[in-house]
Amino acid sequence: MWRVTRRDGWESVSMRHVAAEAGVSVGMVQHHFASKDEMVRFAMDSIGEQYGKRIVERIMALPEPRVPRQVAEIVLYELLPPEGEGQAEVQASAAFLSRAVIHPEIAADLVAAGARLQHHLVEQITLARPDAVDPEIDAAGLLALADGLIAHILTSRITRETAKAVIASQLDRIFQP
Repeated sequence: MWRVTRRDGWESVSMRHVAAEAGVSVGMVQHHFASKDEMVRFAMDSIGEQYGKRIVERIMALPEPRVPRQVAEIVLYELLPPEGEGQAEVQASAAFLSRAVIHPEIAADLVAAGARLQHHLVEQITLARPDAVDPEIDAAGLLALADGLIAHILTSRITRETAKAVIASQLDRIFQP
């Protein structure tokens, strides 16, 4: 599905095209997925699992005690599209977002994932700055910033490195002593 999306665009994603790309029969794809939306939801769940695994691995590699700003930085940097082939997943995610606008059940998945990320960022801000005025607003702002930066990277307005610098600047502001 990622290769079809990257090469031909979201509009070309169908069970038939995905089956052809995978070298399997349409029936095999239909055996696993009742609809295109179900196939896409499965793919998005897979992205979420991969994202979570990368986050946990990078956080666990931090020396103890873990610095909350570094943890937040890892979470936000991992949201950014990687260079090259990895962008296909993010492009598919953007397409998934557009479907969420008209499909409430898909939107619910995104809302739940966003709430988990925001909660984690709130925890890190609160750990570092118990006196923070409104960690919920800061966390929401960081996630909105990351979403906007993703769009800028995908449209080649900025590089991943520039996006990381923008995030670092906001983290410096939020986590300042």
